[in-house]
Amino acid sequence: MREKLELLLKLAARYHATDVHFTVKQETLKISVRGIRGIIELHEPTLDLSLFHYLKYLANLDLGNLAQPQSGNFQLSLQDKNLYFRFSLLMTPQLQTGVLRILNNHLLIDIHHLSPHKHQNRSFINWTRFRSGMIILSGPTSSGKTTTLHAILSEIASHHKLKIITLEDPIEIHSDEYLQLQINEQANFTYEEGIKQLLRHDPDVIMIGEIRDSQTAKMAFRCALSGHMVFSTVHAKSAAEAVKRLCELGLRREELLGTLSAITNQRLFAKKGKKERICIYEILEHESLEQILQNQSVSQQHQDIFQEIRIAVKEGWISEKEAAADLETSSK
Repeated sequence: MREKLELLLKLAARYHATDVHFTVKQETLKISVRGIRGIIELHEPTLDLSLFHYLKYLANLDLGNLAQPQSGNFQLSLQDKNLYFRFSLLMTPQLQTGVLRILNNHLLIDIHHLSPHKHQNRSFINWTRFRSGMIILSGPTSSGKTTTLHAILSEIASHHKLKIITLEDPIEIHSDEYLQLQINEQANFTYEEGIKQLLRHDPDVIMIGEIRDSQTAKMAFRCALSGHMVFSTVHAKSAAEAVKRLCELGLRREELLGTLSAITNQRLFAKKGKKERICIYEILEHESLEQILQNQSVSQQHQDIFQEIRIAVKEGWISEKEAAADLETSSK
């Protein structure tokens, strides 16, 4: 069974995938991966139902209670590298679905090469010098927010020697440079409780994997207000929408005006003509950020994520086909 799992991981690596999707219907298993060019179905006869059941076993799921949504973690040593996984399972009367996430299979990117634009990379580097405030990264799922966050944290740890503590669910990129705490809601170790606990350990920089609710948003704000540098993420389709999301979570614009240092939005694409990825960013800071917080409108000089994507197409970084789906959402 180990051989089947290793084959699956090799196929996932071929497509630069961090997520493998399983669907079981009428005893038939379908497997797909979320790769550099979207969802791709795998056609490999040896990857059968026994592999799906093996993953349930590795993740230590309660096999007598499969009607309930479940998830579990496990690790595996492969080619002298320890890989960490999360396997999640959902079951309906008609089918079972599972997702295997490869948690530490991200390529680490140097902060100087996050963006194809030097002025944006200068912004990222500048943020590593901040000693208080809050910076929010936004974007859809699988847009590279975690990779961006850890590139910034790695730069802080390497060059500024500050104490960094992270709260993550799950920990997708493991680092020896800072303390990483895994959220475990079943054990009542939530983001809210995690923030309370880590503040007792005198951090300089706090990274909160995702702001999901109003309580976490308010506690992140208080951390920034009390002299910590806070990095976190929210799901939003643009930087302006991310500001709205923070307000929906209970933070007032006048509060953000004094604590929010920058807010970004990003998308991950296949680089035109190459088997590698490129991240396109929108960065809202300085006067543009101040204007949207004060006047609820973005300055005409500011380029939102959709304009940045169009520029990337024009400059030949990504193809029109790659950009089509994202640009279509800009009109919605």
